[in-house]
Amino acid sequence: MIAPRDLPGLPRKLRGTLLAMLALPLPLALLLTLIGGEQKPILGVLLGLGGMALALRALRRGKPRHAAALVGVATGLLAALACNTPVLAALVFGAMAFFGTRLLYEGVAEVPVDEPARPDPWAVPRGRLARLNGESPRLRPASVALGELLLELEQRNDPLPEARRFLTVQLDGLERIAQRLRAGAAPPAELDALVEEMARASAGLRGRLRAEQQDALEIQIKVLSDRLRQEGFA
Repeated sequence: MIAPRDLPGLPRKLRGTLLAMLALPLPLALLLTLIGGEQKPILGVLLGLGGMALALRALRRGKPRHAAALVGVATGLLAALACNTPVLAALVFGAMAFFGTRLLYEGVAEVPVDEPARPDPWAVPRGRLARLNGESPRLRPASVALGELLLELEQRNDPLPEARRFLTVQLDGLERIAQRLRAGAAPPAELDALVEEMARASAGLRGRLRAEQQDALEIQIKVLSDRLRQEGFA
């Protein structure tokens, strides 16, 4: 015989076996009420079956407290509608079913709901930049500066659209140059100057982003300081 304390070790799909056995008489009860033709008992049995089904689902998902609450509600509805039990008695039966199910599945750990992982908006440019770092050393100054800019953007919750466009344009240009160099094209004399210019542009945008963050911090400090003085706390 399976004791309640052994339930945490059972596979999740088997945890509702005992609960399903308790609900076995309900299909037969539904058949009998359908033969009788009275709408109130039929509704009560249907609601009871639905509640038990939802309780089994909650239990298999590792939520015994929810399952116990659903069993209590289903039992109360069955008693009140299908059995014409007085409301107070139906509430008592529902409470007994709730606490009985809680005791039966006591020790079954609640399964935390996993939050969906947020997509990394910088995964694609980071991968493109990693491939560029393995290309011609003559492109290295631009790719290194672009990597420092990418690190700066990753630390911001609201990167500027301009910074995103700048990053895309730089990556596209460097990848095209690297592709031509791999195909055997001779580096023109202007390549080094262009690479240095791209590196300076990345460094300049990075410095501007840092300056904006610094300005925002100073404004925030001033606003908080003024607020504290107004409230008499400073």
